[in-house]
Amino acid sequence: MFDHFGRHRATEGDRPVDASGLIANSGDPKLEGPVTDAIDLIKKLAASDRAQQVFIRHAFRYWMGRNETLRDGWTLVQANETYTKTRGSFKAMLVSLLTSDSFLYRKEYKRE
Repeated sequence: MFDHFGRHRATEGDRPVDASGLIANSGDPKLEGPVTDAIDLIKKLAASDRAQQVFIRHAFRYWMGRNETLRDGWTLVQANETYTKTRGSFKAMLVSLLTSDSFLYRKEYKRE
């Protein structure tokens, strides 16, 4: 549907572009099913609580430099609530992560 520059296109060479697809095995029944094109996919993902939680979990992993543990549950809940309350502010969610106990009291990993 879009080329490598992000320009919309209707054909690939001499053939029409089929941008339809299917979301399967996401774990969220509301998210599952066919999508007509990239815009439909974006709208489905944007409306998904599951996709939002995955996004926040990946932000946590990046900024903490590790996977989450059970002790990080409250930090993830707070980050998700902050992101939701601020209508998707990445900056507010990041401040929530970087001021959390999970970040402030993290341990240095020593490599052997």
